[in-house]
Amino acid sequence: MRALYIRQDSLAAKGASVVRDADRRSIYLLVGKWGRHQDALSLYQISGDLLAELRQTSLGLLPRFDIYYQGEKVGAISKRLGFFNEMIYISNLHWIIVGNFVTGNYKIYHGTTTIMNSRSDGDLREMQIISQNLEPICICIAATLDHWASGHSQLKNPAQAWHASLKRQLGLRGSRAWHYANQQVWHRMMH
Repeated sequence: MRALYIRQDSLAAKGASVVRDADRRSIYLLVGKWGRHQDALSLYQISGDLLAELRQTSLGLLPRFDIYYQGEKVGAISKRLGFFNEMIYISNLHWIIVGNFVTGNYKIYHGTTTIMNSRSDGDLREMQIISQNLEPICICIAATLDHWASGHSQLKNPAQAWHASLKRQLGLRGSRAWHYANQQVWHRMMH
């Protein structure tokens, strides 16, 4: 099992992200964007060869992504209601993802075999993957989960953090601070 590392915030962002090994060597480059039908996230070897792709096939509240490995469709992943409290099934691969997707601590299983173990310390994500052949698929899946979790954290976590800071900075207390913080979250999301 080889450990790979990526900056936590770069998985959910649009643009390019570098995946490194334990010796800090660049192994993969993750490039792409989200949000529109047929948008794609592509994983390249550092040499430039395309290894895996995640293509968005549906929009809306429960988006769906098809997973491609070396040009062939190998599976699909879709967001489900209750995403943060339940496991996710990846069709065709018959993989199950279990854990806390918001914190980035989860495992991917095929039957009783652990395919990937993901741990996050807040800034850096460590992914231990059973086989180098499965690394491209697992990295794409991790990027999808982080993208979904980042949308969830924008709704929940900033309000809690602002609630604490607003009490101190603005002198607001109790429900007034909470109301003000939630107004700010919705304003940022809508504009």
